[in-house]
Amino acid sequence: MNRIKNNIIPFYSPFEKYLIKSKNCYLFDSDGNKYIDFEAGVWCANLGHSNQRIVQAMENQIKRSIHHGYLFKSEEAERLSIKLQYLTDLVNSASVFLSSGSEAVNLAITIAEKLTNRKKILKIDHSYLSAFGPGHIMAGEEYQITIGLNDWKAIKHIDFSGISAFLVETGGASLGVVRFPEKYFLEELVRLASKNGCLIVAEEVTTGMGRTGKWFGFQHYDFAPDIVVTGKALGNGYPVSGVTINAKTLEKFNNNYFRYMQSHQNDPLGCAIGLEVIDVMESDNILNQACITGDYFIASLHKVWSRHPDVIKDIRGRGLMLAMEFDADIDGKKIWNGLFEKGVVTGFNKNTLRFLPPLVIEKEDIDLLLNVLDELLKYPTK
Repeated sequence: MNRIKNNIIPFYSPFEKYLIKSKNCYLFDSDGNKYIDFEAGVWCANLGHSNQRIVQAMENQIKRSIHHGYLFKSEEAERLSIKLQYLTDLVNSASVFLSSGSEAVNLAITIAEKLTNRKKILKIDHSYLSAFGPGHIMAGEEYQITIGLNDWKAIKHIDFSGISAFLVETGGASLGVVRFPEKYFLEELVRLASKNGCLIVAEEVTTGMGRTGKWFGFQHYDFAPDIVVTGKALGNGYPVSGVTINAKTLEKFNNNYFRYMQSHQNDPLGCAIGLEVIDVMESDNILNQACITGDYFIASLHKVWSRHPDVIKDIRGRGLMLAMEFDADIDGKKIWNGLFEKGVVTGFNKNTLRFLPPLVIEKEDIDLLLNVLDELLKYPTK
């Protein structure tokens, strides 16, 4: 089949394949090849691609209303906000719904700056907060203070006085490494930040919506955030994101009101999809399924490690957010390419394979990945 090529700005480098269909955990290209998707798109399709209930909810809402302006309230947005109150355990909270995780992160930062009258943010290294704006990672960014992951010694040197918010990402998948903060390290950092007047922002764009075996990554720790940012899997592939603020922050906002205008704010279509995503996850007990499958997945990866101890450096995982890091002298990219050629889509960065499949992935698909991986690791390139 002849196809028009090279008309897309090359911000990233895809393989020379055209995707023509996505269904459940599978992708199909224009040459008739089938792939198992261990990336859930860009970690969005937690319920699988083209989930029938989500598609039906989209069709139903499209017939009623897709988008509205600033003069009407959205019943779907109100209902989704109530759902997030319950899931985040932020009683009497309020939410706003946007399109992308990046803009939601940056709105959370803006809220923190306005309410604290401070400009800096604190984050842990390996965190990817946003593709643009104040959350964007830039070398030497004067308004970002970065602390090393689990670096206890660095905590005492932090000057919290100018920091508006501590942005907590509990997985680090966006930079390919999938690392998790130690419990007491993160909780102590949160305690000190809160004590010094910083707002705690749980950045749950990737780690939220069941990815780590709980609704949100921060729920593996003992603290309550002031703001929770959701995205990606909230829409199961449709672009919708949310910013949820707790009752205390809402009171501060009401006393220090400012306007924020965005074209697709609280759109009924995105919110209706978010409601259906949550309903499917609850009715199908997806969190429990993700935990069971995640335990099986990481145990199986460790078996592979035991057979190839000179190739693999580390395996990390929580729920269905996993990574396999190769030794420095191993050509991990060749292994990644080999998986793709065999019909297995995974992530790769910093000599690390990343696995964030749909939460509905079957053990048979995991076994297929492991069998292919086992063969490729028999003859690694050093």
